Order: sequence, then C-alpha cells, then structure tokens
Amino acid sequence: MRIINLFSLFIVSTLTLIACSQSKVAPIEIDAPWIREAPPGATAMAGYMRIINNSENNIILHSASSPAFKAIEFHRSVEKDGAYRMVPHLHLHIAANASIELRPGDYHLMMFNPTSTLKEGDSVEVELVFSQEQTVNTTIPVKKAQY
Repeated sequence: MRIINLFSLFIVSTLTLIACSQSKVAPIEIDAPWIREAPPGATAMAGYMRIINNSENNIILHSASSPAFKAIEFHRSVEKDGAYRMVPHLHLHIAANASIELRPGDYHLMMFNPTSTLKEGDSVEVELVFSQEQTVNTTIPVKKAQY
C-alpha cells in the first residue's frame, strides 16, 4: 500500500514538472488593448494597451501598422502650463522584465486616417514590431472611452 502511494506521488510530481516546463511565457505580451471610439469622419483615433516585456533584455517598440489605418505613430500627452499637447516618439523603450502602459493622458498609439468608420464592437488587427525582429500581432477592440 505504501509503495503504491509513493508511486502515485512520484507520477503526480513528474506530470506537474512536465506541465510547468511546457508552459512557457511569451517574451512579449499585450494586455487589455482597446481603441477609443471616435465620431464618424474622425481622422485620428487613439489606441491603448499594456505591453509586458517578460524577457531578460531591454526591448524597443519600433513600429506599428494596421490595414485599418493609413499610419500609426507613438505619442505621449504632456501637460505644460495647464495645457496638454501630444509629443511624438519614434520608439518606445521597455526595460527587461517590465512593462509600459499606453493609456489616456499618457503614452498611446496615434492611429491616423481609418480606412472605414470604426465603432464600438468592431476590432482591428495591429502588427507591433520590436527590436531583435520580434513581431506581435494583436486584435484590438474598439470601445467607448474608459476613464
């Protein structure tokens, strides 16, 4: 009886180790992406998400593109003397084992000239290109403003 219990414990432990070793975490994760719904005819929209760098290396987000927009840039809203303005950034740096939050009033994707009117419930495909030739494709839903 004791041998069977030890054998069962051995089997369960081995299977647990195998399962844990096979569940690799992606080096780059995209969490809670969304695009703010804009009025019909708007020439720009904003996209938000959390980009998580699970790797041991610093990474750089070099570009973003989507068939749903003519161009996508990285911007940051900056307050100076009570007025906000958007400052373009060529790249976004994400430290090793850290994340960057793209959110209203801060860093965000500035998405220019949508190819169609996008409303809540729609979603678009976006390709993010990082350093070391890492590419992440993500589907981003369009939602009403979230504050």
